[in-house]
Amino acid sequence: MMIVDLVDEVDFKDRLIALGAPVTQEQSLMEVQTAVLSWLQAYPEQIPFIKDLCKEMQKDHVTVLPAVSNVMVAFG
Repeated sequence: MMIVDLVDEVDFKDRLIALGAPVTQEQSLMEVQTAVLSWLQAYPEQIPFIKDLCKEMQKDHVTVLPAVSNVMVAFG
C-alpha cells in the first residue's frame, strides 16, 4: 500500500494562516491568491517565508492538487 502526502486547498490555507497571511478557509483559491499577493506587497519581509512554504510543498514526496499548484506559481 502506498501512502501519499496530499496537499489540498484546506491544507494550503492552513499553512498560509500559520504564516500569518490574511487568509480564511471560506475564501476561494483565487481570493487567497489576491489576498496573499496584496499582503506580500505590504509586507515584503514575508516573501521568503511564502517561497519556502511553496518549495517545501513541491518536494517529490508531496502531491499538490493542480488548483493549489497554480496559486503557488503566482507566489513565485
